[in-house]
Amino acid sequence: MKIKVLILFCISLAALTSYGQSQAVISSHKPLTDTSSQKGFLGGRLSTGLEEQLEGAKKIKSESKAIIEDLGIKNLGIKASMLARRAAKKSPPKDEYSGIKTERRLGNYGSGARNTVEEINVVKYVEDEAVSPYVAEIWWFDPAQSRIVTGALKDNKSAQICHGPFSRIVNQNVSEQGFFFMGAKDGRWETYGPEGELLNKQYYHRGFPVESNISYYDAEQKKIKEIIPVVFGKIRGQYRAFYAGGNLKEEGVLDDNVRVGRWREYYEFGSGGRLKKEWRYGKDKFDTQEPELVQERDAQGKIIFQIQNKLGE
Repeated sequence: MKIKVLILFCISLAALTSYGQSQAVISSHKPLTDTSSQKGFLGGRLSTGLEEQLEGAKKIKSESKAIIEDLGIKNLGIKASMLARRAAKKSPPKDEYSGIKTERRLGNYGSGARNTVEEINVVKYVEDEAVSPYVAEIWWFDPAQSRIVTGALKDNKSAQICHGPFSRIVNQNVSEQGFFFMGAKDGRWETYGPEGELLNKQYYHRGFPVESNISYYDAEQKKIKEIIPVVFGKIRGQYRAFYAGGNLKEEGVLDDNVRVGRWREYYEFGSGGRLKKEWRYGKDKFDTQEPELVQERDAQGKIIFQIQNKLGE
């Protein structure tokens, strides 16, 4: 109803203005001239009636403004784009990350110059917890240690899954900050030196470097087949391959697409553990030593080969 009243006044105002202009244009009469000695600032030119119409239009505009104010209609001139920008600027709830409710925790350990404070967010409701089986590291808050840790979650009832913003402060200086998504690193992660200088910055997407090449078994991209880590355009980091059922098939570290350190192969199923083979590669991409088979087991977990320890190992 308010909008209809407003539209009616706008139409009336436009009609009056248009009428006045048209009458001024089509008039065939010359304006009358004042022949008296007092001509005034218009040089003696008398009114044609346009002045009265202008005053009438001003009166209607003033009355319209008063009615609009009475109706309580405000900010009528704000454009839709401005409204959209205002909506975009609204901050997300502080107790929520990616639509999942969180609770704040505060970790504290160490003393003196090594005193460390961790500002942590964890999943608020247990029923919301949905940890990915494909992520190598799952981080959670351990109340007993008053800090976040990574490791097996099985049968750990006290584990509180990290989810949302995280900061680590050492000796009153921020040393690391980033985000977690269901225990996996997410978004931008940064580490700092003791003087606040930026040491490293890396981007993740739910546990994997954001540039990683991920292949799937299915078109829906729910069953991961292989994860090739890519960081700043180079193949570097934790490699993982899986069976179609989701069990881990192979894992190890790549350094510029070169296998380094320990690599493990697994059986899809195994009554005595799934470890199949363990290999040892060079320490970095420049180490050219041949890979060594460290251990091999059968599907029942029985060791069928194990390398003899070398002197000093």
